[in-house]
Amino acid sequence: MVPADRPPSPAGHHWRLFPAVAIIAIGVLFLANNLGYPLDFLTRGNWWALFILVAAMAPATRAFELYRRHGRVDGAVIYYLVCTTAVVLVSVMFLANLDWGVWWPLFVILAGVSTLVRRPYGVRRYRAARGDWDDAPNPPER
Repeated sequence: MVPADRPPSPAGHHWRLFPAVAIIAIGVLFLANNLGYPLDFLTRGNWWALFILVAAMAPATRAFELYRRHGRVDGAVIYYLVCTTAVVLVSVMFLANLDWGVWWPLFVILAGVSTLVRRPYGVRRYRAARGDWDDAPNPPER
């Protein structure tokens, strides 16, 4: 929960800008197609899989943020990169019309890789002493 005296983060406004512009652009494209402006890519098979590909930006962005914050590739960065890879793989499989019956073991491999890396179990909490938000440390390994 965000304290009432905490000003809104300007970074949050920038993060909302991209999805808003993307949704507006998609709506404009559909409207143009409905008004008779032929858009060939809308008539092709699995163009909608591009939306899945856009969803890969969230874990990729998180991996980049953690890398910049810590200055190294650690378990949390690798975890988010594995998540990004899984989402990209789903999108590519639809876009390229790949046979799921052949390529499904790639997801088993990704699951195995994800078990090898340390997940970011830390929780986001408000640090009153500093007056800002910070990620709590991961629990100690046993």
